[in-house]
Amino acid sequence: MNFVALIKIRKTMKKQITLYVTFSILLFAAACKKATEPTPPTRTEMLTSSPWKWVAGTVTPAYDIFGDGKPINGDYFTKAPKCWQDDIYTFTSANKFTHDEGASKCDPSDPQIYSQGTWAFETSESVIRIKTSSNSSDDSIWQINELTSTSLKVIETYVENGKTYTFGYNFSR
Repeated sequence: MNFVALIKIRKTMKKQITLYVTFSILLFAAACKKATEPTPPTRTEMLTSSPWKWVAGTVTPAYDIFGDGKPINGDYFTKAPKCWQDDIYTFTSANKFTHDEGASKCDPSDPQIYSQGTWAFETSESVIRIKTSSNSSDDSIWQINELTSTSLKVIETYVENGKTYTFGYNFSR
């Protein structure tokens, strides 16, 4: 084989190798493309995706929550009647709110739905206002401490006879 023929073969091979390497790089780059991350749920989606079960309740300072003359400071959930401990709270995307008695009712003649009304986020979605009557002073204002797809932790302040009480409510799914 003469020298000119070798140079032609070499040039042809160089072109083929360059094309092969370029194609391989493009194929590898396409295969390594990052998968798109799913969009995280919004606060509304987290709140409304399914009902919440009440799992903890606290109060400070001491408050006679059961009306038995025995004020409780701190955890009152574990001291609450079993018929309170299975209550279910539902927030819908249509801004409806329901407090359901759960599987057990304190009085069998009580309605299954303890209260219902509407809800709305306020203050950059850091507060939930629950309205169950036409009187706005009856609204529950829940400051959100935690909201995830499986956990809701809120606090509510209540003033009685000039004294302010802080109630904590924890819910889970």
